[in-house]
Amino acid sequence: LEEQKAKLASALCGIAEIYMTDLSWDDKEAEEQCDKAMEEAIRIAPDSAETLQTLASVRISQLRQDEAREHLSKSLSLWKDLPPEDAKVPAFPTKISLSRLLMEAGMEEEALEVLERLTTEDDQSVEAWYLGGWCQHLLAEKRKPHMNGDADEDSASETTNTLRRSRKWLLQCLRLYQLQQYEDERLRDHATEIVESLNQVLGEPTDEDGVLEDEDEDEWENAEESEDQRMEDT
Repeated sequence: LEEQKAKLASALCGIAEIYMTDLSWDDKEAEEQCDKAMEEAIRIAPDSAETLQTLASVRISQLRQDEAREHLSKSLSLWKDLPPEDAKVPAFPTKISLSRLLMEAGMEEEALEVLERLTTEDDQSVEAWYLGGWCQHLLAEKRKPHMNGDADEDSASETTNTLRRSRKWLLQCLRLYQLQQYEDERLRDHATEIVESLNQVLGEPTDEDGVLEDEDEDEWENAEESEDQRMEDT
């Protein structure tokens, strides 16, 4: 029964997302139908991470940020302490979407927590490294207005370290982008733009700012060569 409820709630979330996108041309009707679908989904599966995440997305589109943050926090709390193999843990793409929503809602620290977990699950995900770098850049920018001279020397150091980590994640993203021949040019351009702005603040990156070691790149190239050889043999 619980599995059937989860499937039904997921279908209703899909309906709500259609009203937020393809059918959003009629603002009033779309919002009413979207809310109706989400009310039913929450009634059926109130403790579904996916349902709460979709509801948060709806609230963000409605500029109801406080409610969105409440739903995102509850969604995250349902699985964040569970092991990756647990059935209640959302799929990788769902967690990527969650990290984006958390960033939209101004919950960068929670988003980074999700993204650090994602890079542990799959350290070859271009999008995860990109979002993590962007998220840390946003965190550093948010901290800057709170720093006041010598009294905040520790805060300034922490902010600089966050910027360095941001650049490190983005450099990893760009390396993987090239290795995998990734096709999202907007992602590449934004990552490059942020790295260039960070270079102006931090100076040019040194060897310590690198992410992939030479042997890692060699392993990747060797794996590609082995795959090519297998295809030729076939």
